This record gives sequence, structure tokens and C-alpha cells, in this order.
Amino acid sequence: MSGRQTLGTITLAVAALCPVSALAQSAWLPAKGEAAVTTNYQWLVAGRHFFSNLTGPELTPMEIRLGTDFQSNSLDLGTVQSHALVVDGNVGVTDQLALSGSIAFIAARYRGAQPENDALDNGMFHGAVQDAQIGARYSITRDLWTLTPFTDFIFPVTDYEVTAHAAHGLGLTMLEVGTSAGRILLADGAAKGYLQGTFGYAFTKSPFEDIPLNRSRITVEGGYFLGRVSLQALTTWRRVHGGIDWSEMDVHSHHHFAGHDQAAATRDWRYVAGVSFQLTDAMSLEMSYGDTLRGANTHAARVMTVGWSWGFRAFGVPTLGGGFR
Repeated sequence: MSGRQTLGTITLAVAALCPVSALAQSAWLPAKGEAAVTTNYQWLVAGRHFFSNLTGPELTPMEIRLGTDFQSNSLDLGTVQSHALVVDGNVGVTDQLALSGSIAFIAARYRGAQPENDALDNGMFHGAVQDAQIGARYSITRDLWTLTPFTDFIFPVTDYEVTAHAAHGLGLTMLEVGTSAGRILLADGAAKGYLQGTFGYAFTKSPFEDIPLNRSRITVEGGYFLGRVSLQALTTWRRVHGGIDWSEMDVHSHHHFAGHDQAAATRDWRYVAGVSFQLTDAMSLEMSYGDTLRGANTHAARVMTVGWSWGFRAFGVPTLGGGFR
């Protein structure tokens, strides 16, 4: 397998795991003029809410308001289900610079006894275009290693409702900067897998003057190639540097309740396991499953994803030397 084929295989393979901006998370870039489009369908089920402090010796403001000592940081407040369709594009402007973009459509519903919004939490699916992302990555490659600084701008496309169990998203505008590092794993001179890690820090425009909502994340991912099949695993940790603890809110009387999801002091640790099938040199089919290991001020969400990736030449023509111009 040539170096160009190795990177192309990895670029398609890593698209399996992340339903939002899949290719934009990779340490490897497409070559100049090469592009890839990924379409992911995602089914999400969130059955419990994670709180940060409901098991201490003293009752929290939320427990006092509701008159209940929950004695658990994981509460069943109803079930949220959603369908998501995410389209992601990625193109190599040069051999070291790539641009990416994505857009998501979400249809969600809530079934439970504690609706937050009568219009959305009525047991029916409600759909809306959610957030878009545009980004750039620059690869610094040395032999089998690659280091890729990146920046992404994420913003809501529509003015969707954010106060509801079945809300379509957080409605936040963010500028994330960070870097990814990757290593191709060889055996007998052939590419057998990869390892990569990503750190990102997002400067987040907070809807509340008194609550900072910047956030950071760390992702570690690995893949192993078995012919045209790739086995993959990923774990992600994220944290909001600021925000409010749900258990410290006096529920409906709190002045920030209407934005309690936007302003949540989210901390969580998740995993995803997936498999990718290389259908042709330019197309792959991906399937994955993810769940929450632990969290606070967030939802216990199980996610199943099926995706399809297609790589193609967007511009440039081959030269006699085998490159492109």
C-alpha cells in the first residue's frame, strides 16, 4: 500500500466514529484537490439525567424545592429520542491545508411526566436544522507522525428553541482551536492501524453575562485494519469551564432555568466503538455505538450511527510524475 493510499484509507475510516464533523476531527488530511463527503444517520436515546450533587449529607436547592431526597445523581426524568442527519464535507486545498464544513438536521421528541416546553415536549417528533460548522486544518507531517492544528467555527443555523427536553441543540456560537496528533501503525511494512488524539478549547459566546461557558475536550482514538474492514474505538472527555450545576438550581424559580441546558456545567466521559467497511477505494460504510461512562449536568445518551463516506477528486489533474497540479 502506498503512502497516498494509506492516508486515503485512514481518512475514510476515521469518519465512522464522530457523527458531527467526522472528517474535521482527523489528524490526517486529504491530498491537494481530493475531497470527501460523509453522511451520517444517528439514533439517540437519553433515558436519564446526570446531576453533580444529589447524594451529599445536606439537601440541595433542587431537592428542597421538590421536597425529595433523591440519594442518587442519576434520575429518570423521562426519555428523549432523536433522529439526526449530518452531512460533512472535507477538501484538501493543498497537501497541508484542508477546509471542512458540516450541517445537521435534528428531529427529537420527549416522553415523560415532566415536560419543560408544552409545544415541544408533547410526545411528538419536532424537526429543525440545527448547527453548522466550518473549519480549517493545517498538517505538519514527519514520517509516520502527523501534527494538525485546527480551528472550527460552530453556530446555530436557525433560531430553534433551547428550553425543552426535546430541544434541537444548545443554540451556542463557538470558536474552537486545538490540535490533533496521529501515528500510523505498521506491521511488516504495511499499515495495520492508527492512533490519534485531539485537544480542543472552545471560546463560547454565553447568553448570560454572569456565566462563562468556554469548554475543552480531549479525544483519544484507535483503529485496526483487517483488509477492507476497520475496527475502531474512541473515548472523549469534555468539560465546561463555568456554567451552573443543575442540583444547585431552585428549579423553576431559578432566574437561569430557561437556559439551564445552555448554561450547564457539563462534565462527561464517553466511549464509541465502530466498524468501517471499505466498499471501494473511494467509498466506505460505517456503523458505531456510543454511550456515557459518567457525567454531570448532562444526559445519559446512547447513540447508534450509520454513515457513508465518498472520496473523490475535486480539482487538479495528474502530472507525469504522479502528482497533481
